[in-house]
Amino acid sequence: MDFFLIDVDTIKCSIPYSKVQDYERQIDRLANLILDSEGIINPVFVKKIGSNSYELVYGEIEYYAMMKVGKIDPEKGESIAAFIIKEDQQELIKQQIYFLRKSLSNEKSTEESQSLNSELVSTVNSNYNKSNSVQKDIHQIHEQLESLIEMNTAKGLKRLLRKQLESIITEAETKSKQEAIQYLKNSQAELLYQKNKIDDQILELSKVNLMDTTYDQLSTLMQQAGSNITQINASWKAVEYWRKSDQELTWDNLKKFTVNKSKEKIKGFAIGTYQTLKKVAYL
Repeated sequence: MDFFLIDVDTIKCSIPYSKVQDYERQIDRLANLILDSEGIINPVFVKKIGSNSYELVYGEIEYYAMMKVGKIDPEKGESIAAFIIKEDQQELIKQQIYFLRKSLSNEKSTEESQSLNSELVSTVNSNYNKSNSVQKDIHQIHEQLESLIEMNTAKGLKRLLRKQLESIITEAETKSKQEAIQYLKNSQAELLYQKNKIDDQILELSKVNLMDTTYDQLSTLMQQAGSNITQINASWKAVEYWRKSDQELTWDNLKKFTVNKSKEKIKGFAIGTYQTLKKVAYL
């Protein structure tokens, strides 16, 4: 069972929203918590159905909460932590999830507990050693995710990335040459995606406040984001103008300088430069 950050829009959910509307309050509450904490710590379970597509196995509440987050703030709702279940684990994981769901509902209703499928319990018990191993994996990942909240998030993601690389190499060694090549190619694409996400996270953590940042600080960050000296100087000119005591520095006011026909237009400060400025700074 692998653990990755994947794009929410690559996940197909076979359960329509109408089926989970009874949990709408929980979904809304979770979406707000995700926005406030800038991330979700509870992974979903998916299975791979294409080179870059997945089907949701478990985590409908989390999935639909992230969909709501994406509508409010596309960046925060872009990706989600997920366990990617292997083919030979799917049935076992589904049984474990079903068992845990029943167990949780037992605490709320004695009547429901009497309807628990005894055959399912027997099956789960017979696979105890395997499921216990999976549960340990889940527990370890949760510990890692919780630790990310207390430490530098980018460093934590890099640590997970290193562990994933070790896991990929170990898995490749068990395959034939051709299978290993294909497996490594697929893994390489996913790791590259995660590297880009880490770069974005580092940039997010490095954001400066436009109200008091210096030219040097802003210039360094914009260069890292790919801006040239003309775009950097144009951005600084726009910031300085709206910093004046008789003006108000807001994103809406800065955006006015991007309009071509506007008398306030600043050369080199187009909409792309404005978007880059929003990536490296805040108000």
